[in-house]
Amino acid sequence: MKRLTFYLASIFFGITLSFSAQAQETNLTKNFGIGLQGTTPSFGGISFRYTGLAPVYLQTVGRFILTDESSDHMLGGGISYAIFEHQSRWNISRLYFTLEGGWQYNKERDFVTTTLGGGVAFGGEIVFSLGGIPLGLNVEVGQGFGGEKDDFGSEGLAGVYVGSGIHAYF
Repeated sequence: MKRLTFYLASIFFGITLSFSAQAQETNLTKNFGIGLQGTTPSFGGISFRYTGLAPVYLQTVGRFILTDESSDHMLGGGISYAIFEHQSRWNISRLYFTLEGGWQYNKERDFVTTTLGGGVAFGGEIVFSLGGIPLGLNVEVGQGFGGEKDDFGSEGLAGVYVGSGIHAYF
């Protein structure tokens, strides 16, 4: 049984690589991307990217969650500048600086917290073709600052944040 599982996994992996290798001729320089983007500790959601102004890239991130007694909304945006970009036959890699900001509203029963923050980050992205679809993986590290206000008062926030995301470009 273990041998059968190994063979099936090998066949699946081989077919995936074969389709991916055949699709490498795909144009990797698409203008729009949609995916998921998140940063620690609590910002993140569905992300839209626009790369048509290269080497300047625009991105928005948002989520809107409503439940019976609570809600969690987040909206963020950023502008990036690629300081290094390399395109090969197989992938596009870029290193960039980005200026980002975000707003979050979190209500749990009768307790409301609002967070407003911004930051500067350094990141990298690699875009490759997977089954004919340009797929981008990114990671970034930055310094964030902002403030948090709740029912008991407000306080300033500052710290290091780490973000990552995955986008399909079209």
